Amino acid sequence: MSPFHQARDAWEGAATLRTTRSILKQYAYGRQWEALRSSVAHGLASLSRYEESNLNASHTPITNNLIRSLIKTVVGRFRLNVAEERAAGTMTPAEERIRRANRLDELDARALEEFLISGCAIQRVTLERRFDGTEVWVDNVNPARFFANRFADPRGTDIRLIGMLHDMALPEMCLRFGHGSRRRHRELSAIFGRNRCAGPSGSVSRLAAEAGDLCFGVAQDPDLCRVIEVWTLEIDKRKGPVWQCRYYTPDGELIDQTASPYPHRSHPYVVTLYPLTDGEVHPFIEDVIDRQRHINMLISNMDQILAHSAKGVLLFPTDALPEGTDMRLATDLWGNPGGVIPINPSASRLPTEVASPGHTQAPAQLLELDLRLFQQISGVSGALLGQTPSGYTTSTLYQTQADNAVIALRDIFDTFGSFREARTAKALSLVRA
Repeated sequence: MSPFHQARDAWEGAATLRTTRSILKQYAYGRQWEALRSSVAHGLASLSRYEESNLNASHTPITNNLIRSLIKTVVGRFRLNVAEERAAGTMTPAEERIRRANRLDELDARALEEFLISGCAIQRVTLERRFDGTEVWVDNVNPARFFANRFADPRGTDIRLIGMLHDMALPEMCLRFGHGSRRRHRELSAIFGRNRCAGPSGSVSRLAAEAGDLCFGVAQDPDLCRVIEVWTLEIDKRKGPVWQCRYYTPDGELIDQTASPYPHRSHPYVVTLYPLTDGEVHPFIEDVIDRQRHINMLISNMDQILAHSAKGVLLFPTDALPEGTDMRLATDLWGNPGGVIPINPSASRLPTEVASPGHTQAPAQLLELDLRLFQQISGVSGALLGQTPSGYTTSTLYQTQADNAVIALRDIFDTFGSFREARTAKALSLVRA
């Protein structure tokens, strides 16, 4: 099987991962009822009767996005750790140059956010010339564009095929793969004519993106060209194992190839999937999705109870109206502070106001339990969130609670730290070349 077809199989094999990521991303950014509908459509969740009625109702269900707050807290703690690293002054001049050129603090913060949502931390490290000069460049890779053979080693030592999808304009295509040859530029222009760039329909890629996935052979923007970058580990009789890079058109035509030009003789990607148990990815926020769903359901339920409960309803017997007085006047007077309503003294009963308690006590207790479970499952306590402690909490106890919360997140931080170390090592190998 050709590397192109192996790449296509690897891409198709990661469809569930991409779909799950899309749904978790909706949860993370507040589109949680839409995510619920998407997850049911893809067989990843089941609906309760109440959730189904909310999705089909004319009113908008309420979302209380605790997941976003959770992610911001973890990323904020990471930024604090990075600031402490810089203050310690342990970076070498080469590391500092790479950090400044790529704004690595910002890049890594966004990579961590992706890591918490999808369980995927992927960066591409290259030495090349760009508009800002020739440097070691680090780029975050969107997991929706990434593919690799199924691997189980957290270090990625069993990766044999890896790559990603690129969308680029035709002039950039010619610059990258034309090798300064006018004839080669003409060939590339012929290969990537407008009909080849846009694919069968400009709307195809948009529909795929709305469904939470991209098309393997169609660029998102119909004015750009889709190029598939594929790296494979191969055996050379003289050099032994070598990484070979190939670039393909969407229909599998080879447009360029080269052996690894890097001194580390490997591919340019640094990949960490979490936790990769038996090759499976289970992101950090996956553990709290059910709690988030239940919290939204309870709050929406309480809102509906309050909305449909009687509040200040006036029961006014018709025979209580004095002669010459209509019900509209009595209603206006009832709503005025200090209003005086004339009453027929011979009425069968006097007017009364009805106010239903709303029956929200039980949902409120469940909501409080869910909020506590959310913190326990995620490991992010109120102390780590910076919430004001109760009057009975000492400063020592509060600090202990915050330290314990950091311990609960230690696995996340250490795993991502290992990813950053591998990235830095690969980048430094290019600086020393």
